[in-house]
Amino acid sequence: MNLIVLFAIFLPIVTSCISPIEYMEPPPCIDSKIKPIGIEYTYKYANLLFGTSKYVFSNRQRECILNSPTSVSNDIKKCIQQITINNETIPKRVAQGLAMTTDDEWVSACAPNMPCAQFNEFVLNNSFSELINDCKATEIYKWLLQKTPFIESSWYGIKYCQHLYPNKCLYLEQEPCNKITRIYPCPISRWVYASNFMLLYVLSPNIASKMPGCRII
Repeated sequence: MNLIVLFAIFLPIVTSCISPIEYMEPPPCIDSKIKPIGIEYTYKYANLLFGTSKYVFSNRQRECILNSPTSVSNDIKKCIQQITINNETIPKRVAQGLAMTTDDEWVSACAPNMPCAQFNEFVLNNSFSELINDCKATEIYKWLLQKTPFIESSWYGIKYCQHLYPNKCLYLEQEPCNKITRIYPCPISRWVYASNFMLLYVLSPNIASKMPGCRII
């Protein structure tokens, strides 16, 4: 399940060939000023994907998940920092799905050895689930897994983003109606962006609202 951990601010026109995941994917950026989603559309997307905006971790659960003295918590914070627009990131790079390595190289935020890719390992080896249990946050996490499109979007994100150019973590994405294909870094590909949004939303709507509101092809 990817945390990677990536719209000119409005909902696309609804057509019969678009799924709920595709309703909320960010459109291509149309100018140089890159903005985050914003809290208004964060709640709209939550209602679209979940049918509600009420399921979020409590302040105590969130504090525990983000600030426990574990490598999982540290990795989560690093990944969140890289896929959101904040004082430590460059909006244009976030909208490109890129983050800087320790060697000062710009790569996909989910490229091998980056924090968001490492998070996947914590999910697979159950370290993340153990953290959720320790933080007494299992009820909402189980709801996320069982009652939302989170597993579906995460599975597609992992399957397709690891299939094409895995070292660069790129995804060949076909637009749902016009059949045009474009290549995106995985953090801003359709399925990973959606799974990131859902996980960040239950962690905190304010954090999810800082995801990029458009993406650069």
